Amino acid sequence: MLEPEAIDYIEGDSTVWEKEPMENMARDGALAAFRHSGFWQPMDTLRDRRILNKLWDGGDPPWRIWD
Repeated sequence: MLEPEAIDYIEGDSTVWEKEPMENMARDGALAAFRHSGFWQPMDTLRDRRILNKLWDGGDPPWRIWD
């Protein structure tokens, strides 16, 4: 999650987010962390999507906390 001001740390289309913006936000004390102990699975690749769909189709996905 980002505050709208985070965009100010990006200089242009060639800016590498994990480099200058994140380093400068850390320097300025503009970063925070939250320890999450629940389920987490990225969905960055087709493989990740397949894993998550398989969990969902199985009927009891670990992220489903509602009924």
